[in-house]
Amino acid sequence: MPRDPWSHAMMFLRATLFLDQPLKSKQLCTFVTILLVALIAGCKGTGQAIPEPLPADVLDEVPGRIPLNAFASLPLVRRMTLSPSGEHIASIQNTAAGKTYLVVTTYDGKDARRLLASDNKRYSIRWCDWVNDERLLVGVGADDGWSNLRWTETRLFAMNRDGSNLKTNLIAPSRDHNFFAREYLPQLQDRVIGKLPGDNRSVLIALDLDHHTYPDVYKLDVYTGSRELIERSTYGMRYWMADRQGVVRLGTAVEGTIVHILVKPVGQDRWQTLRKYDALREPELTPLGFDEDPNILFVAQPLDGRTAVYSINLSEPHLPPILRASHATYDIEGGLIYSSWLKRVVGVHSRFDESAGLYWNPDAKELQTRVDLALPGRINDIQDSSRDGRRHIVVSSHATQPPQWYLFDEDLNRLTLMVDGYPKLVPKELVKPMPVTLKARDGTVLHGYVTRPTQERQHGPMVLFPHGGPASRDVLDFDYWTQFLVSRGWAVLQVNFRGSSGYGGEFLQAGFKRWGLDMQDDLTDAARYAIEQGIADPERICIVGGSYGGYAALMGVVKTPELFRCAVSFAGVSDLRALLTDKRQFLGYELGAERQLGAWWSDRDRLKATSPVNHADTIRTPLLIVHGAEDRVVPVEQSRAMVEALKDAGFTRLRYVELPDGDHHLSRQDDRVTFFREMERFLITHLDGAERSE
Repeated sequence: MPRDPWSHAMMFLRATLFLDQPLKSKQLCTFVTILLVALIAGCKGTGQAIPEPLPADVLDEVPGRIPLNAFASLPLVRRMTLSPSGEHIASIQNTAAGKTYLVVTTYDGKDARRLLASDNKRYSIRWCDWVNDERLLVGVGADDGWSNLRWTETRLFAMNRDGSNLKTNLIAPSRDHNFFAREYLPQLQDRVIGKLPGDNRSVLIALDLDHHTYPDVYKLDVYTGSRELIERSTYGMRYWMADRQGVVRLGTAVEGTIVHILVKPVGQDRWQTLRKYDALREPELTPLGFDEDPNILFVAQPLDGRTAVYSINLSEPHLPPILRASHATYDIEGGLIYSSWLKRVVGVHSRFDESAGLYWNPDAKELQTRVDLALPGRINDIQDSSRDGRRHIVVSSHATQPPQWYLFDEDLNRLTLMVDGYPKLVPKELVKPMPVTLKARDGTVLHGYVTRPTQERQHGPMVLFPHGGPASRDVLDFDYWTQFLVSRGWAVLQVNFRGSSGYGGEFLQAGFKRWGLDMQDDLTDAARYAIEQGIADPERICIVGGSYGGYAALMGVVKTPELFRCAVSFAGVSDLRALLTDKRQFLGYELGAERQLGAWWSDRDRLKATSPVNHADTIRTPLLIVHGAEDRVVPVEQSRAMVEALKDAGFTRLRYVELPDGDHHLSRQDDRVTFFREMERFLITHLDGAERSE
């Protein structure tokens, strides 16, 4: 059974960040230079010059207005990681022509080489990481499927930093299956779960070569591809975790709604139950990772209705967990921050309006403070560090500052700007969102942000912009959709409606099985709040969203057509029962789609009533619907069915655009530019014009 990226059951795989630096000076002298990391000029070594940007659309040429491509272009860098010595940097870079490259350069930007290239159609570069100072691992994604079932597969490549000794077949079929070996090649081949201290040739990897969807753990040689079985998937384990010494010490089995977490304490060779629970009825526990002491496990679990981080001593299970991090307002949702030079976990990554994480180690906190003093008023995320902690990669951003990538060199006491993610966007030309708090009709408190054009005006045109997920959260950070819409003169209102993540379990679960009901009412109440506060012209509000936000846009013109002049749905859901039918074919259905939406049969009346496709004959509001044909999260059939239903109802105020190679996330630059152009033209016509739905 293929895995479904939409599922929320995969909560056990949280990324761990690394902080590797002894802290000394409390002052930081900032010296900013620009490194040309193969982005503007051509590359040395195996590379070629990067093509010129795509020609601008005629709409981009309005004097005094930021060009559309400045927002819709992919960020120049998606990932950057330091080699263990800190001498080399590997990065995943996007170009103006829409291609993506894996680039390796020395830390000072010299000797840049392009190692891999992708046009983001059939294959995409997902991630990269160093095994040692010479060898890189690269995760590659590929779309696959048959009939109406589509999924994403992953492959694992390995290569030297100069591009030599490339292995694209690192994972070979199991020899046990002989003629039928191809049937047993895992769907997911890049699930690296740990490294092995003292072994620069190998990693630990989870592969379901023998039992489909039940991966075993292997020791994999990243030069030859040879592998050695380390741990069998007993007890139905699907997810694995290794300690800092490279010992497999935790496994998680998920069957239906039952989660079974097993551990193997130091000195014992038998698996023991840490926790077994029904995720629909009992508080959840999520393993995050081990400290340097393999008996200390960090977990996320509820505290006063919010997710907090605790540590558990596996050797003394009778002791109560120790609270490590919590927040009065928000859940702690991120992964651990581990410092190899301090040999311990020092904090946890979590996104707040004012910071990227919480630290309980004073040395790590001091380093973060020094970076924050050098780049004030920003969210500064120390994403990677050298083994000795002398060099760090920092990603810095805020609402009006698109992400910038810095190198902090401790020996030189220098912070160097390497790459501007959106070089054509100038912070002073962008607009800072303002936090808003409002009450829904039943008294539920909702939080969000309103971003208004620089030349502020009372009762102006506004876009209501519900986020996707729906279990996600809008935060005070750079959002290229919001800034684009505001640059065109439209205020933007974002609201974290019930069902959003980050505000505690009760608020999240208040959205379960409430699509089109309470969740939609929250958006309606937010739009009316904007009218009452003088933010929005009641005759000029459009609802725009992607994924769940696209569903909300469609449902908005079904449920409250008098409120919206137009609607834009990107990759939106239109038929809830059809979505459940699709998701039932994937792992995590019970804790993902069914938990969120309800049961296909017993909830059929509610699901039909809250599916926009069943109300096409009532829609009178102009619609723009856009969907990628290669979407693996919300099938394109969702939009096709909606369009067909509208046509059958005789509705003509519709524009439908299907992106032939498009995915769910606008990962291809051509698709992103096309969608923004379509959206801009549509909103100019219907939001700025005098037209009003009948």
